[in-house]
Amino acid sequence: MKAVIMAGGFGTRLRPLSYHIPKPMVPMANRPMLYHIIELLKAHKFTDLTMMLYYQPDVITNYFGDGAKFGVNIRYPRPASDLGTAGSVKFAQKYLPETFLVISGDVLTDLDLTKAIEFHRKKKALATMVLTRTVNPLQYGVVITGADGKIERFLEKPSWGEVFSDTINTGIYILEPEIFNYIPEDKPFDFSKELYPLLLREDKGLYGYIAEGYWKDVGNLDEYRTAHYDILDGKIKIHIDGKKIKAGDKEIIVGEGTNIEDGVEFDGEAIIGKNTVIERGARVAHSVIGSNVVIRARAQVVGSVLWNGVELGREARLKETVIGERTRIGDRAVVQVGTVISDDCRIGAEAVIRANLKIWPHKTVEEGAILSTSLVWGERWNKALFSAYGITGLGNIEITPEFATKVGAAYGAYLGKGAYVVTSRDAHLASRMIKRTMISGLLSAGVRVGDLRTAPIPVVRYEMGKEGEAGGIHVRISPFDARLVDIKIFDASGSDISIKQEKAIEQLFLREDFKRASLDEVGEITVSPRAQEYYRAGFLKSISKEDIRSGNFKIVLDYSYSSSSMIFPAILGELGLDVVALNAYINPHKITKTETEFKQSLNQLSDIVTTLRADVGFLIDNGAEKVFLIDEKGKIIPD
Repeated sequence: MKAVIMAGGFGTRLRPLSYHIPKPMVPMANRPMLYHIIELLKAHKFTDLTMMLYYQPDVITNYFGDGAKFGVNIRYPRPASDLGTAGSVKFAQKYLPETFLVISGDVLTDLDLTKAIEFHRKKKALATMVLTRTVNPLQYGVVITGADGKIERFLEKPSWGEVFSDTINTGIYILEPEIFNYIPEDKPFDFSKELYPLLLREDKGLYGYIAEGYWKDVGNLDEYRTAHYDILDGKIKIHIDGKKIKAGDKEIIVGEGTNIEDGVEFDGEAIIGKNTVIERGARVAHSVIGSNVVIRARAQVVGSVLWNGVELGREARLKETVIGERTRIGDRAVVQVGTVISDDCRIGAEAVIRANLKIWPHKTVEEGAILSTSLVWGERWNKALFSAYGITGLGNIEITPEFATKVGAAYGAYLGKGAYVVTSRDAHLASRMIKRTMISGLLSAGVRVGDLRTAPIPVVRYEMGKEGEAGGIHVRISPFDARLVDIKIFDASGSDISIKQEKAIEQLFLREDFKRASLDEVGEITVSPRAQEYYRAGFLKSISKEDIRSGNFKIVLDYSYSSSSMIFPAILGELGLDVVALNAYINPHKITKTETEFKQSLNQLSDIVTTLRADVGFLIDNGAEKVFLIDEKGKIIPD
């Protein structure tokens, strides 16, 4: 049977490991991820393979050739330009005259493709998406199917309130050749964004098959290590070179030519490549070790992945790290949890590499040095850049001025030179610091900045589009935890940026090679003094002032010490309301509330409403985007 392997991935979020190689060639249990995909296809009778390449294609073609030594036939059609996922497959149409499968070359999976094919044929589908279940579908696109397997809906980046299914797209598709009638010639076209929504709209036999088994999109370095742990724990069935031998009460897999001296301690499962030497007194625990590796006496390797050619000195210690090819780590050196060291690095004797750092290829750390920042950039980076609340991290620890400058530069590079961005913040000094350094990054990318200074979030959103703004930024202390800083980024309409935009900015951020503006292209800063006035006018225009005035309402309003107290008194003054204002001044030390403090504020508001016989009570949160209501009886009105 025929299959198309999409193997053009850059592996941006796996850098620096993928600095010299495309993502499908990053090793997994001492073989490229792409090798394991080919083995899976071969096991399910897919031996006629078309491979679509893009980034560093020669690395892949030099390794796999025509596929003969791997028991398959491989061809490599190369379009002249990037045609997107579906457009690239369209380019290979002449090789696909019958039912065929499309699969990503940079995932780790053992899903049963034979059963998926059987489902596709039973349903007589035009296209079948292979789906899998996941515990946390929020970071993926959710696919909702009916009882018959027919796809009913796609949901991009859902919130928990929108999650009606835990099934996600694996990037594995089974297609009939008639699918090419829906894909344009020589034009960028994407499966998920364009083809499948088109088939869904026209009801063209689009099905989803929920497969059982293991599937992981190895999207970042944490997932890369976790995937190896899953292999060691037997959660996925893949081919591993070597033979099983007993080591204490555990079985380890060892490649030919490897020499393990007496007195080596194994704690947990291990995979060891060919021609590797492990000297007496060394300890290896739950780790994957490549070929031609040397681990000297009394060294410790715990929860780590070592690529080919690594040399680890006497009494050196690694814990939950990844070490690239041909890197040498000196005697008694220590590499702490979460750090990744790329190819051809030299770590001197007794050096200490702190946790969660990245070291790019060909770097040297001198003997006895203590490295506490990444070489190239110095931030912690093990988490995804964006979370549900934007970019969130510990202030001045994870979100530092250096980090914020880089985020600003990445966002500016995404928008392009000459774009105009509005910035704002809450009243906290840390927010001012981070906002100003973000502005520096934006200016360095040639972006113009209109600064609103301290302003509620709705004012920023409302300002979008007034003067050609391409986006906006708001920096605040988290309303839930005073240690955290939130960076919220908006698009040109004032909405939170989409997942696609987040990923584009994140790729620029992680690639760390975005362009700066020349000196005469650096952006300028202006102040927007009338933004709050425009917001006030727009707010009043959007409501029925006379109806409100005629009600003679008495209200109690808790401003929560936030910047909303700068703008809402003037609005309410236009409405003829009898207002009792609470906490109606800015106090940067009180804008964050614990859960207990929040409940106390609501209860206090409830008591005041009933005591004053007010019609209603309002509590506005720090960002002025949420309001909590108390009715005239003091009852808290639920969301």
